[in-house]
Amino acid sequence: MKQNKKIVSLVLVIFILFGKAFALENGFIWAMRANFNGAATLPSISKGDLERLGAAYMKGGIGYSMDGEAEIGYLFGSKRWFNMAADTFSGMSLYGTIGVGNGYTGEIAGNTIEGVTANVYINLYYTPIVSLGVGTKAYFLNGRLACGLWLGTKLVADLDPEYIAYSDEDSLNKVLGPGYIIVDDFMIKHMNPCSFSTKMVVEYNQPLLEHIETTIGGYFRFNLWKPGYITMPPVLMNAMNDALEKNGKPKFDTTTPLKSFFLNSLDFGLSLGVIFKG
Repeated sequence: MKQNKKIVSLVLVIFILFGKAFALENGFIWAMRANFNGAATLPSISKGDLERLGAAYMKGGIGYSMDGEAEIGYLFGSKRWFNMAADTFSGMSLYGTIGVGNGYTGEIAGNTIEGVTANVYINLYYTPIVSLGVGTKAYFLNGRLACGLWLGTKLVADLDPEYIAYSDEDSLNKVLGPGYIIVDDFMIKHMNPCSFSTKMVVEYNQPLLEHIETTIGGYFRFNLWKPGYITMPPVLMNAMNDALEKNGKPKFDTTTPLKSFFLNSLDFGLSLGVIFKG
């Protein structure tokens, strides 16, 4: 028992010494993170464009995605640059990031025809999605707590995204199901694959070795995306055009621009990583 108490006491002393030794100083930082995202799709579209699709409304869905992120930046310590004590405000950093992972988009489109309401649910999974951006962080409590803001873009680089489509109308489920959407040459040339993204982060950093720390954090990231066009599974477009034709409306073509269509999303989740200080 006494031996265990000595070990616990030694560990506490080491962490206290580390807390003093790792007061934030100037220098470069490198970090690697894994981000575990919840994703909520927030589509927006005008009534006129909905009518072209034969839908009365469009809603979003909730899913899951994951990405890895590399960060490089420079720390400006509070003592040298701001003439403040590091145990309160510890300094600021400027950094850039690049990340690669997968993405999720969920949509629900529906209409009521002849008293029957039918909803079509489609979940899209993109791989890869590349993110690029720059940001700044403010550090507190000897660099252990960090709060930051990031601005950048997310690029959808998947030319055959996987989907699963289903409906609450049994007749539609006969033609819907899983599959892949092939992004053709027209879409490659005309569709906008980039979204504007902004992210707020809060992190807790724990010293591990002299120049290495572990970090855990949470974040919210909003993505503003105006693709200009809409992609969909061929089976879904055929079913949609059959319904449009029955109601005396012109068929829809994926080369038709949808200027009011925004496929925005909100990412929220947890990040785990390692920080290396130069």
